[in-house]
Amino acid sequence: MDIVTQFLPATGAVGPCVVSLGNFDGVHLGHRTLFRLLLSRAREMKCKSVVYTFEPHPLKLLRPERAPLLLNTPTEKRRLIEASHVDLLIEAPFTREFAGMDPKQFVNDVLIGALQVKGLVIGYDYAFGKNRCGNAEFLQEYCRAKGVLVDVLKPVGVDGQPYSSTRIRQMLSEGKVAEVVALLGRHYNLEGTVVPGQQRGRKIGFPTANLETEKEQLPAPGVYAIKVRHNLQEYNGVVNLGQRPTFDNGKSTIEVHLLDFSGNLYGQNMRIYFVERLRGEKKFSGPKELTEAICADVVRARQILGERQIIQFQEYLSY
Repeated sequence: MDIVTQFLPATGAVGPCVVSLGNFDGVHLGHRTLFRLLLSRAREMKCKSVVYTFEPHPLKLLRPERAPLLLNTPTEKRRLIEASHVDLLIEAPFTREFAGMDPKQFVNDVLIGALQVKGLVIGYDYAFGKNRCGNAEFLQEYCRAKGVLVDVLKPVGVDGQPYSSTRIRQMLSEGKVAEVVALLGRHYNLEGTVVPGQQRGRKIGFPTANLETEKEQLPAPGVYAIKVRHNLQEYNGVVNLGQRPTFDNGKSTIEVHLLDFSGNLYGQNMRIYFVERLRGEKKFSGPKELTEAICADVVRARQILGERQIIQFQEYLSY
């Protein structure tokens, strides 16, 4: 997949192509259904498939107080879109000037003029441009007159509700990491670098790797059974997310305890996959009660993880 990060109309034509427009935060099963339709249309029209998205997320610029915590880092988002077999990803810089652009100008200058678009594939609730006037109804009517086919994907989902990045964020904020698999099509995960901590876990017999991550949306504070990938190896583990109320109620941390592992991890990267929440964050009376709780967490994590396999993006693809 090719990636363009500074695309402007003056860059020149890259088409002909079929384009899907959106933010695609999370790259959940709804987005992936959209991408399958995109690829199908591109094959029919014998042209490129293009995903056109924006950096940063529009609300980060326009309404930062209402901007969502993102489900993917930019690197993860690229990786997931590439795994959908898209030919070209355009990460257009989102500016106030673009936010105020008339939708007709965007269609004429960018989609038709620069991209030579032959077809559009969008979600039913997609909208862009000044006052969000560039919605599905506008695109169908205006683009039809320009000879551009527009596919509007109807709501698709599970349990009678559409797949939704907002819904996934809400579920994660409630600690429902097992339930989001049905919406994401994979285990929610994050990658981080191991940094020095206060080594309290080592003192009570449960050494932890403290992670720093670029991931914005974390699950609710608490203890989780996880799978961990590090240096091409996979481990079972438990992770504590939160402020360590038993000790100091300090800043939030991500503390990973790998089962059946010993070694120095400082400065190394690992990826953790959230499988199931074990309990919420709790303040214990002291190290002894905390140690007993961690022992119980480890026993339960072993029972849950067992032969459990990580569900990844590729396992849900079908072309």
